[in-house]
Formats: sequence, C-alpha cells, structure tokens
Amino acid sequence: AALLKAWHEAIKETHRFGETPLKMACLCGASFEVTTLLLNTWLHYKENRTKSAIISLQRDNFNFAGDIIVLFSHLYALCSNDTDNPSPNEIMDCFIHVEMWNGVTLNVDRNPAVIKTIGLVTEVMADLLSAVGWCCSLKTMWEVLCNEHDLLKGV
Repeated sequence: AALLKAWHEAIKETHRFGETPLKMACLCGASFEVTTLLLNTWLHYKENRTKSAIISLQRDNFNFAGDIIVLFSHLYALCSNDTDNPSPNEIMDCFIHVEMWNGVTLNVDRNPAVIKTIGLVTEVMADLLSAVGWCCSLKTMWEVLCNEHDLLKGV
C-alpha cells in the first residue's frame, strides 16, 4: 500500500517475464487485501477499464479462491450480458463493501441508472458526482444528472 501511494505508476511495471504486480498477485495467491488494492489501483487507469483489458485478466486462468473469485466474477460480469450475471446493484454492493472505489465508478460508467437505486441522500451526491466526473465518461455524467432530478431542482 505504501509503495502504491508513493509511486502510483508501479501498477504498470512489469518484471522480466512481462507480468504486472496485479497478475503476479493473482498467480501467487496473494491475500484478498493485497489483490483488492492492486485491482483497485489497476482500474484507476482508463486503458484498464475497457472490456478487452478486463477480459484479458479472465483469460489468464488464475487460481482464485474464496472472496477473490466473487470479486473478479463481479468485475467480469460488467463485460458480459449473460442473464445469470449478478445485477448492477449486487456488483455495486460488493465493490462498496470492499472499498474498491474504482470498481464502483466502473459499474456506474457501465450502468448509470444504478445510482438511483442505491438510495443516496442528496447531500452526498456532490462527492459522488465528483468521482463520476473524474472517472467516468461525459455520457455517464449526463445520464446520472438526468436520473437525479432532485439535484437540479431550483436551478
């Protein structure tokens, strides 16, 4: 955690075989906390938020266990339209529970209407809108604003 705070770009570094810290953590069976931190940092970068980048993790056939399986299956669900996938609300709950905020914003980017269903009070929406504006597309921001009529009341 300290290394990533001091050197955010470390998540992009590769070792001599071309593996990133996230892939090494997954291959070596790192703890849930380490894997979540690395995944959250990895998702910070726009190039890693694409369907192809996320699916590339799925192709690596990691030996996941327990909560890490759930975390990655929720992430992969954002890239597929299978009917047996968890709902955007379930994905949101999972990512919020483990404080994987870049996963939360990815979910919002893919499913803007999910914000309306999580029951946030208007007073905290400024913080959420700031995060959405920073991490999501302009189209997502527009859809969030269109779904939140209370924010625009009196404007």
